[in-house]
Amino acid sequence: MPRPRKFDEQDVLEAARDAFWRDGYAGTSVQDLTEATGLKTQSLYGAFGSKHDLFLRVLDEYGTRQAAGLESAVATDSSPWHGLKAAVTFEDGGRLDLPQQGCLMANSTAALSAQDEEVRTRACQAYEGTLALFSRQITAAQERGEIDGDLDADQTARALIAVMQGIEFLHKSGIGDDELRLAKDAVLHLIGRAAGEADA
Repeated sequence: MPRPRKFDEQDVLEAARDAFWRDGYAGTSVQDLTEATGLKTQSLYGAFGSKHDLFLRVLDEYGTRQAAGLESAVATDSSPWHGLKAAVTFEDGGRLDLPQQGCLMANSTAALSAQDEEVRTRACQAYEGTLALFSRQITAAQERGEIDGDLDADQTARALIAVMQGIEFLHKSGIGDDELRLAKDAVLHLIGRAAGEADA
């Protein structure tokens, strides 16, 4: 009969997430993980399998939280279009915090997707979920007359995802708050004009 676990699984996953987030998958050793989580190697392997298995669990947890946070953020704004722009530019609480180290999923995809099918699959799932959410928001904004009703919702959503990732990259690059603010203002102006924003 297996002995009951003497640790909180969520706490362990969060500690492992922070280690992977800080140093990347390749830069995080099993010893780093045992030190971060407080578990012995045998316990870590027994609970989560290999380092790779643990990393995938961390990505799954992270992806689920990011998706829920993004959905909640855009849904709570009374204006579908304003909520979407806030999400894309990380403004007005429009999305989860944008940490200096960037998005864990994006970082992991950039580093590993070429040789890791499971990481690539998770990245594609995250992209598809964001695309579907943005498309719904665009359609809702069109129905309310906030933007041009002739826009292709999916195509516009793809463009906005690209903008969002670009802003994240600029933030991670350390260009400074003033320059990042100018970039965001320029993006918001262009987005508004391109979308036929009602009050642009």
